[in-house]
Amino acid sequence: MHQVALKRTLTALAFTSPSAAYGGVRPGFAVSSVTAGTKYSRSRNRLFSSSSFNAPEPPQSKGFNVYNDIDFSVSTGQSSQSSIRNSDPDAVFVINGASRGIGLQFLRKLLKDTKGNIVACCRSPDDAIGLQELLLSLEGSKSRDRIDLIKLDIENQDSIEQAVLEIERKYNRVDLLLNVAGILGDGKNTPGPERSLLKIEKGWLEKSFQVNVIGPLMLSKELAPLMTQKRRTTKKKASNKDNEELIVEKKRPVAIIANLSARVGSISDNFLGGWYSYRMSKAALNQATRTLANELKRESVWCVALHPGTTDTDLSAPFQKNVQEGRLFPVEFTVDSLMKVIDSMEEENTGGLYDWAGKAIPF
Repeated sequence: MHQVALKRTLTALAFTSPSAAYGGVRPGFAVSSVTAGTKYSRSRNRLFSSSSFNAPEPPQSKGFNVYNDIDFSVSTGQSSQSSIRNSDPDAVFVINGASRGIGLQFLRKLLKDTKGNIVACCRSPDDAIGLQELLLSLEGSKSRDRIDLIKLDIENQDSIEQAVLEIERKYNRVDLLLNVAGILGDGKNTPGPERSLLKIEKGWLEKSFQVNVIGPLMLSKELAPLMTQKRRTTKKKASNKDNEELIVEKKRPVAIIANLSARVGSISDNFLGGWYSYRMSKAALNQATRTLANELKRESVWCVALHPGTTDTDLSAPFQKNVQEGRLFPVEFTVDSLMKVIDSMEEENTGGLYDWAGKAIPF
């Protein structure tokens, strides 16, 4: 029965796999991890690259959408918000959960498609093999100079505050925050994902909320002062003896907070049950994203919750045998798709929950 229910959940909902590019495992709780790369040692996608992989149509969601789908045509112009942000050498991109998987692939993507500084955050940078290998391969290059490693334990408020202080001291601005770190569990070495009410354990439930929603929300809170801007461009006069010159200060594009969420966090789309801690924490993250968006759009910050689809990572590895052919995404495809959604956002999209294809998902 449990296997049947699990298979239905995976095939009907195409659950997320935000890697716990969280970095490290504490005794008693296995935090999912993932190794990114061009080759796939365990999955059916090992022969696919982002360019050759053809994803199926996203499943139809149940419930009522209050957001429109993403209009991908807006990201094509050089004057678009994303084009200006990505071409700005002073822009700052922060990745929470950059040690592996989706987080590490975001780092690769930003190196390729942007000009600014990239702050790669994870709990144990020295132990992040994939991250260290990438840095070693970039040694001596200009790309390596763009990457700043900062230690961040998303479960520890002191660690969050120290990381933000370091970002503020070095850059004093943030243009994009990617909250990638998350946990699901494997159902064997961890209580989650719980397939029934009797499987729920208080410690795992609390940890799921801490990693999946509380930590990302507190990081967003601490970084918000570095992201917000006044809507109007500041004008001031510079005096030069007899002449006065009107100076218009450069206004940055809107900043973005992107939280990796999950379709299974949709309440209206939940007709199968199970996965209590994961569903609940992602539903809470969706609510946090919507609430942040309502407040921060007044100060030129947009927020979005993203469902990446079932991605070929260690997080999804225990369940991949139940995933339909063609629905297991290469990590490059996932990140390319999510960045396209982020880069195509307009103000009407802020606060929404979107899948990798830019389709709005009901809350």
